[in-house]
Amino acid sequence: MATSCWQLPDTPRLEAGLAAAFNTNGQGGLKVLKRTLSPYSTTFPCEVVSCRLPGNKKTDVFCKYSAGIDYTGFGHRGGPAYELAVYREVLQPIGVSAPVCYGGQIDPKSGQAWLALEYLPGALGVGKLHRCGALVAAAHWIGRFHRLTQTRRTLPGPAWIKAYTRQYYMGWVGRTLKSSSSLPRRLPWLESVCQRASDLLAPLLEQPLNIVHGEYYPHNVLYHRGRVYPVDWESAARAAGEIDIAALTEDWSAKTTRSCIAAYQRERWPEGVPAGFARRFLAARLYLCFRWLGDNEDWSCYSGLSGCLRRLRRLGRELGVF
Repeated sequence: MATSCWQLPDTPRLEAGLAAAFNTNGQGGLKVLKRTLSPYSTTFPCEVVSCRLPGNKKTDVFCKYSAGIDYTGFGHRGGPAYELAVYREVLQPIGVSAPVCYGGQIDPKSGQAWLALEYLPGALGVGKLHRCGALVAAAHWIGRFHRLTQTRRTLPGPAWIKAYTRQYYMGWVGRTLKSSSSLPRRLPWLESVCQRASDLLAPLLEQPLNIVHGEYYPHNVLYHRGRVYPVDWESAARAAGEIDIAALTEDWSAKTTRSCIAAYQRERWPEGVPAGFARRFLAARLYLCFRWLGDNEDWSCYSGLSGCLRRLRRLGRELGVF
């Protein structure tokens, strides 16, 4: 995507917004010194913005912009405006470690938004530091988060937050089956898994549910000075928590996966793991396969195709489809 296509706020508007976020109006103001496109990028463009605050104090801020990009991933992603609400109404009230959200703005007419987050210099994804225990720490973090955000029908959580319904799950299955037509030959085993998908994914609809990150992969979980900082919350939703621990452990060794699952279970269920965990965990892994296969219309252009199909076939065997 060309930088010239991005509709980023100009520097005076950005300065005004950051001044409001840092509450520096009337104190000498805030000055943007430098704007650098971040090498770490999501669906939406990001910048590291160097600022001078009153008292000649300097700080760097991580800014994310909707920038005129209209991509929701079939309703899966909510964009920077949605992510801003997650930081303000979910993460901040429960006090978990996450980048500080200084603020942001949403244009009431266009819906365009940006948010300003704490910049964590030198932070790395937990996958790059798994030998130091970062991956297990991330499992511990998400277990606690799920325990703190557990929801039941009588306590649905924020009314605005997305929810994974049967229709949502089956949408990915239908798109997977449709996309498979781009292959040079049919895959009968894939069709069999898709036909059984409604029953196989049903455990993910059982109560209780949680607020999930939605894409809790190692590259979306930063490790900084011994603490875990999950980022990119634009896919947060009300769903089965097993989805997040399944994403975190995807394609890791059996030993590493067991360690992560054990850490997750200890934190989420200190009173004891419920009997249905293994079934829901396998259903979560199945969903993630459909999620990415169904997100790519032309499989000839999907670099992760072979790995995803391999995981899906293995899960089909484990779940007794064939």
